[in-house]
Amino acid sequence: MFRRRYCIMEATRNRSTMRDLTFTSEDAYKKRLTYFKVIYFLTLAVSLVYIVKFNLQYKVPDYNSALIPIWVVLLIVPPLCLRLLKNYLISACIMGTMSSLILAYLLYLSGGIEAPGIFWLTAIPLVCGILVGVPGAIGGYLIVFTILWFFWYARSQGFGPNVIADYGDYNREKLFNVVVFLLFSAFNTHYYIRGEKSLMKNLEEKNLDVENLLRVLIHDIANTLSSMTYNLVKAKEDREENPSGAQELDKIERAVDDIVNLLAQVRHLKSVKDGKASMPLKPLNLTMVLNEVYENTVATAQQKGIKMQLDISRDRMPINGEKTILSNVVLQNLINNAIKFSHPGERIDLRAYPTDSEVIIEIRDYGIGIPKEILANIFNLNSQTTRPGTQGEKGTGYGMPLVREYLQMMDGTIEIFSSEETSSSAPSGTRVVLKMPLAKSVL
Repeated sequence: MFRRRYCIMEATRNRSTMRDLTFTSEDAYKKRLTYFKVIYFLTLAVSLVYIVKFNLQYKVPDYNSALIPIWVVLLIVPPLCLRLLKNYLISACIMGTMSSLILAYLLYLSGGIEAPGIFWLTAIPLVCGILVGVPGAIGGYLIVFTILWFFWYARSQGFGPNVIADYGDYNREKLFNVVVFLLFSAFNTHYYIRGEKSLMKNLEEKNLDVENLLRVLIHDIANTLSSMTYNLVKAKEDREENPSGAQELDKIERAVDDIVNLLAQVRHLKSVKDGKASMPLKPLNLTMVLNEVYENTVATAQQKGIKMQLDISRDRMPINGEKTILSNVVLQNLINNAIKFSHPGERIDLRAYPTDSEVIIEIRDYGIGIPKEILANIFNLNSQTTRPGTQGEKGTGYGMPLVREYLQMMDGTIEIFSSEETSSSAPSGTRVVLKMPLAKSVL
């Protein structure tokens, strides 16, 4: 019954949950539904125990005509309402009302204000608050106040039964009630704390995902726009000598296409993070991808007086990946970092070669290197890793965490080796090594 209800809510969540109780997320709804089920079964079980005690231990079945119908209504109506009306709020209010009613009646039969389990009334605002939130807790306090007023009135007027005084042992019943109440409260509290902890963790992960996607927009679209701006200025300068300016304008057109594709992939990656879609991995010709990345970044390097060398295998090196993310988020990030931290007159080597099972991509610069304390935390979003380039270029510190995250989504790995000083065994600079598995399919 609950499983079917949940499937219905999944299909019509936007239509149904908004009309009864506003949930901040699907996870919040699932959490609240879990509480509903836990409280439902616990309330049924505990109330059934007391009904059995009234009939077997106290031998007073006289009140079954009211107790059993209330219990049956509690058994049937809340889940049936959840299934048919598709309305969580109404179902929760019905369950809270019926639970309070059967509790009040049991306490009334046990002596009202003098009942050994009078403290059970404190469970009403707790249960209603868990089910519906702050409005439920306030409603629970009003219910408790009403019940206490009725018990006081009954005592002052001298009416009402007291089954415990007539047939039971007050101290033993009080001890029994204390034990059952503690178990009931502990079980509910445990599920509530665990549910809140799980929800908080999911919210933190989703917030981090959203931040990462925003960083893609801030970081990588900014890089692409910088390349577009440079090519546009160059196209205008060359127009005097070459009115067509076709080559530079083609580069600008490709950059615009990259931005459009990147935006589309960010939207798709958000769906991947939410579990609504899979990572769009497709067979890629890595040789072609590297050539395009080289063409897109060589102008930036030349503008700073840095020479770029491309050394790649003649093989097509097929891999499974997402082209825009691999090009813009991963490779161009790494090359732009190499340019940023290199001095004019130095060079950057871009190499790629296949092994038996994977492709190895190396990006090597001979610049200022990375300090050890930054290198140790370079993939940590919460650490301060940004620093100016050799000509004061600014950064965000978001690039490297994004690179590793998206490489992992494409089954790739990254290693970084760096030295700030030239030694007898190696020059200064940074070497980044990417490894990606070869695709089995032929491109």
